[in-house]
Amino acid sequence: MQRLKELILKNILFPILVCLLLVSSCKKEDTVEPIRDVQEQSIADDQILEDFLSSHFYNYDDFSDPDFNDEIVMDTISGENASKTPLINQVKKEVIRVRTSDGSFIDHSLYYLIAREGTGQHPASVDSTYLSYEGQLLNGQVFDSSKTPIWFDLSEVVRGFKEGTPKLKSGDFTVNDDNTINFFGYGRGILFFPSGLGYFSSSTGAIPAYSPLIFKIDLYRINKSDHDGDGILSADEYDQDGDGIPDDTDGDGLADYLDAD
Repeated sequence: MQRLKELILKNILFPILVCLLLVSSCKKEDTVEPIRDVQEQSIADDQILEDFLSSHFYNYDDFSDPDFNDEIVMDTISGENASKTPLINQVKKEVIRVRTSDGSFIDHSLYYLIAREGTGQHPASVDSTYLSYEGQLLNGQVFDSSKTPIWFDLSEVVRGFKEGTPKLKSGDFTVNDDNTINFFGYGRGILFFPSGLGYFSSSTGAIPAYSPLIFKIDLYRINKSDHDGDGILSADEYDQDGDGIPDDTDGDGLADYLDAD
């Protein structure tokens, strides 16, 4: 009889205990962190970026050679590199306003390095750009890259990339007898921006939430965009009030740059 009771208890209580543990585990996993305050995160990210820029340099000596065509490389200022000029002394800074859900604006700092400006034209923040890039976190982890140039519609990328790429100019090219292409005179640089100009509270692929981002960019060619084909460049219709949100002046729910009306 005692043995029977033990078996009954084992067969009944053990599954119940397992279920309770699973429920408890699920509740812990389902716990969602409250979204952080945008302004506080902007200040925190800005300090993190300035610390990075103050402790790192890039291979600026290589770029003194106009024919240098290898990658931009960053490294820590230490040891034999202790005398290198930090990025913080070489980047430029632009304040970007970001509209929050309550209609207020929070300033975010975009830092950008121009290793080589380029000889062509600056794109607008909604133009189509032919470029190669490498995106990485501040710890050096690369989360995305394309060494082979691809076309990017800047209207469809995160705000930091959208606002930073136009700091560079395009280049030019020649076509060889075998139909391969040589690019020259193109812009090369690095963007450094806070999570508020990136994915903010969203975790995307290998990018954790609240991650400041770095993008190395080589800008080869640009096409001035007219997304709705109305004869007016998208740059003149997209964001005339500077809030980063596409304008919809007639209030029909379709952004002006996509609205042929």
